[in-house]
Amino acid sequence: MKKKQTHHIAGNLTSRKKQYNYPGELIIDGNIEPGCQVSADTIEVNNVDQANVRVRSGICVREKVTDSDIVSGGYVESKRIERSSIHAENDVTVQEIIQQSDIFTNSCCLIANGIVEQSNVMACRCIDAHTIISSEDKPCTLTIGLLCPDNQDQKLRSEYLALEHQKKKLHEMLKEIEQIIDETFQLKEKIKSIKPSLKEKISKLKKEKNFEAIKALDPFFKQLEERIECAFNNYQAAIEGKKEVDQQIESFDQDALDTARKEYLLRKKDRVERSKQCHISLLPYIQVRDNISEHTRIQGLHAYQRLQESFKDVRIEEIKIEDIDQTRSIDRYEMSITQSGKK
Repeated sequence: MKKKQTHHIAGNLTSRKKQYNYPGELIIDGNIEPGCQVSADTIEVNNVDQANVRVRSGICVREKVTDSDIVSGGYVESKRIERSSIHAENDVTVQEIIQQSDIFTNSCCLIANGIVEQSNVMACRCIDAHTIISSEDKPCTLTIGLLCPDNQDQKLRSEYLALEHQKKKLHEMLKEIEQIIDETFQLKEKIKSIKPSLKEKISKLKKEKNFEAIKALDPFFKQLEERIECAFNNYQAAIEGKKEVDQQIESFDQDALDTARKEYLLRKKDRVERSKQCHISLLPYIQVRDNISEHTRIQGLHAYQRLQESFKDVRIEEIKIEDIDQTRSIDRYEMSITQSGKK
C-alpha cells in the first residue's frame, strides 16, 4: 500500500513561485499569501488571502479565508469566510461568519453558531445557521435541494448567455440609433419652423434700414448653421450605423442561440432530476436557529407544507423551472422574507 505523502511548510507559502502542486497532504504553519495558486490532496493552513486553491479531499483553514477562490473535491472548514467563492462536494463548515461570499456545496453548509451575512449559499442537503443577515441592496439568497452547477453547466450557461447578450446588445444599439434619427428629425423640423419668422424679421429690418440689428444676428445665424451641419452629420452617421446594425441583426445566428439555450436547459433539467433523486429518502432542509432578517430569499426543491412548517413571517410563491419542451414544468418554491422572522 502506497504511503500518503506529507509536505510541511514552517512559515508562509509565498507568491514568489506562484504555482504550487503537492501530490499529498500539505501542512502550512503560516498563511497562503496573495497571488498563490495551490493544489494538493488536503491542506491545513492558518489563513488564505487572495489566493486560488484546489484540493482533492479537503481543506482546513484555522482562521480566515479572504478574497479567495477555493474548489474542493471534499470538505471545507474555516473559522471565517469573507468575500470569497467556495465550491465543495462535501460539507462546508464555518464557525463564526460567512460574509459577502458565494458558497456552493453538494452536501451541507454548517454554521450552526455563526452568521451568514449578505451571501449566496447553495447546498444540496441542508443549510444550518444561527443567524441570517440581509440588506435591501445586498440580500442573502439561500438555495436548498439542488445539486450545484459543475464546469459543464457553467460552460453551457456562459455560451448561452453570451449569445443572448450579443443579441440584446444589437437591439439596444438599434434602439439608440433610431432615437438619434428621431431626435435629429425633430431638430430639423424645429429649425424649419423658425425660418419663416426669421425671414420676416430680416425683411422688416431691411425695410427699416436697421443694419446694426441685422449684423447683431450674425452670431445667431452662425450658431444655427453649425447646429444644422452637426445635425446633418449626426443624421448621416446614424443612418449608416443603422444599416450596419440591421445587417448584424439579419446575420445573427439565431440557430446557434436556440441550440445553446436548448443544451443549457436540457442540462439544467437533468441536474434538477438528479437532485430530486438524491432526496428520495432524506428531504433537504434549512434550519435557522435564531433570526432571519427581511430581504432574505429562500429557494429550492421543497414541499410547500414543509416550508410552511419551517418558517414564520414569510411569503411563499410557487415558481417554475422551465422545461425544454415547455409542455410541463418542475415544481420549485421560493420564499421571500417580508419581515424579520424567527423560527
